Amino acid sequence: MVAKSRRQQLAKLAVLALALLLLLAATLLCVFLIPRHHRKPLPPGPPPGNASNPDDSIVAFDFSPYLIMYKSGRVHRLDGTARCAAGVDEDTGVVSKDVVIDGGTGLAARMYLPPAPGGAKGKKDLARLPVLVFYHGGAFVIESAFTPLYHAYLNAVAAKARVVAVSVEYRLAPEHRLPAAYDDSWQALNWVARNAGSGPEPWLRDRGNLSRLFVAGDSAGANIAHNMAMRAGTEGGLDGGAAITGLLLLDPYFWGKRPVAGETTDQATRRQYEATWSFICGGRYSIDDPLVNPLSAELRRLACSRVAVTSSGLDDFRPRGLAYAAALRDSGWGGEVERFETPGERHVYFLDRPKDPNSVKELAFVTGFLSQE
Repeated sequence: MVAKSRRQQLAKLAVLALALLLLLAATLLCVFLIPRHHRKPLPPGPPPGNASNPDDSIVAFDFSPYLIMYKSGRVHRLDGTARCAAGVDEDTGVVSKDVVIDGGTGLAARMYLPPAPGGAKGKKDLARLPVLVFYHGGAFVIESAFTPLYHAYLNAVAAKARVVAVSVEYRLAPEHRLPAAYDDSWQALNWVARNAGSGPEPWLRDRGNLSRLFVAGDSAGANIAHNMAMRAGTEGGLDGGAAITGLLLLDPYFWGKRPVAGETTDQATRRQYEATWSFICGGRYSIDDPLVNPLSAELRRLACSRVAVTSSGLDDFRPRGLAYAAALRDSGWGGEVERFETPGERHVYFLDRPKDPNSVKELAFVTGFLSQE
């Protein structure tokens, strides 16, 4: 009887084990043999915020396509955040390096030095080069002296114009609202002036020709460049008695309350530009302040002898750039004004499409202006 009972128990265990094996086999068939449904991946959402803070997901200011700021103060930049290293540019032979100007504020710059001419053998054969101080664009809120976009552009300019270039890394809004960018830019310009005279920075001290000092920028950077020349005129010049030779404004970011000839009269567009300016400066300056509307400035105080203004045919800022050039001529300022326009193109198109024929022509104008004795 005992043996029979054991056989029955073993038989039951065997049946149970077989049942488990069949169940496992069925499961594996479902996983591997039955076709699965596929969904397209969802588009990426906003970066994760702080789940414990409801204000971290409430939009306080939408400055698309540049950034979004949330009620908590968190800033999500939508563009202009990539970075690239300095070094030797394979296409042009230009060498670049990064320097710190003020460790307390983070003020820095990327410097560019073109290769020596083919016949130059030593330092005695190397002529001094014009000095270019450049301020990048990006609506005062994005981009950097270290982004691939501006790194490529400054390599091209330094190579073709044969200048020692200093691309300034100024602080951005909204973390640092205006006038932080202006103050950083002024400090950097004077740092260049001191070092090109007798300072410790060898590229400026040994290779820079301070008698040919140019200040330039695109978009918001052009706005900064203009205001640096104005500040030099109202504050008695730069450190060490240096003077700005030329001012180069590429599609400058200027605006104002009342439309100038050719400027949009659409009230929604004008309100948006006014709102974004207020966001950038934290409401410190009106839309007619001379910082953003140079037509309300004393342009005769502009501290340089030559100015070049470029404009793009489809750019909202084009009409005020043209009005700026005309007002400068009529202001009693004693210098020369040059203009260059590209019909049918949008704002700072030449940065995104450097090999486009129109971009090549624009670069030729820029380098010609910087190379002119």
